[in-house]
Amino acid sequence: MNRNVILAIVVIAVIGVAGFGVYLMIQPVHNPNNIAIVFATGGLGDKSFNDGVKEGADKAKSLHNINFTYSEPGAIGDYESMIRGYARHAGLIEPYDLIISVGFDQADAVMKVAEEYPNQQFAIIDMFIDPVNYTNVASVLFTENQGSALVGAIAGMYTTTGQVGFLGGMDIPLIRKFAAGYFWGANYTYFNYENPGNNMTTTAQYVGDWANIPSGKTLTSGMYTGGADIVFAAAGRSGLGAFEAALEENATSSHPLWVIGVDSPQMYLGCEDEDNPEPPTVGLTSMLKRVDVATYDLMYDAVLGTYTSGLKFYDLSNDGHDYEVNEDLLTLRPDVVDVVEMIRVGIINGTFVIPDDY
Repeated sequence: MNRNVILAIVVIAVIGVAGFGVYLMIQPVHNPNNIAIVFATGGLGDKSFNDGVKEGADKAKSLHNINFTYSEPGAIGDYESMIRGYARHAGLIEPYDLIISVGFDQADAVMKVAEEYPNQQFAIIDMFIDPVNYTNVASVLFTENQGSALVGAIAGMYTTTGQVGFLGGMDIPLIRKFAAGYFWGANYTYFNYENPGNNMTTTAQYVGDWANIPSGKTLTSGMYTGGADIVFAAAGRSGLGAFEAALEENATSSHPLWVIGVDSPQMYLGCEDEDNPEPPTVGLTSMLKRVDVATYDLMYDAVLGTYTSGLKFYDLSNDGHDYEVNEDLLTLRPDVVDVVEMIRVGIINGTFVIPDDY
């Protein structure tokens, strides 16, 4: 074979190998996870908000093999770096179908990173980000005041002291929506059904922290001492302290003391052994905020290719909220259920307009 021909073949071969190497270098590595989640501070194990999101993600994985990874920030300052860490991977591995941020206080971080990575899809739960300016962000909102009105209605028909309390994690508009609906429902049923013509007394305390169980317990005990016999705890992990307080205070109380849980089914937390729950329970019910449903929907739509930015709204009309019924632990009075269901219908059809601040 001609020497020049041999040289040409060698050169072509070298170029081919080099080109293949470059091709390999520019191909993104397979990403085994479809979704990335940045949880709210307080982390997993709160048996409430974060755990509800995780439940929805686990369901998406179980039913549709949608894999996900997640981070648990220790402080608000961790949000941006965690979100950006997932977004920047788009150049190194296949991009995530969706990055989900859990909690209103991630909004600034989401907006900043979403601007930097316009081709990455994002979602935030519990905050609205304008889709006109952020076309790659989906916002999930709930009508917490509507769901809270239902559990408030239960409280108004179960109180024996005519006084109910509210334990909030932070004194912010979002949490005051819970309080507003709860007190509306309690006042409505107490005035119209339980003690006709009489107004009840309401009190609210705020922990100032999502993960301070001892403070949640102390504040709840104080409300019991002050005359409240039912406390609705919308305080994240801090709300676990309300159950501790009720279990202890009930031992010496002359009347029943109750806790209403939040976000996820929490009645079992009112049992002496939450790992093997059995009656009695101090958990009267829970206001179910279906973050599990929202998370599942977000993940499924993203992988299916039907993701859309903008507002996704969950209310009573689309099962975004409900109240917990667990007849293995406690059976609500039939007359109470009838009234609560009447209120549900009235809220959906507009007969009742629930306040959103307290």
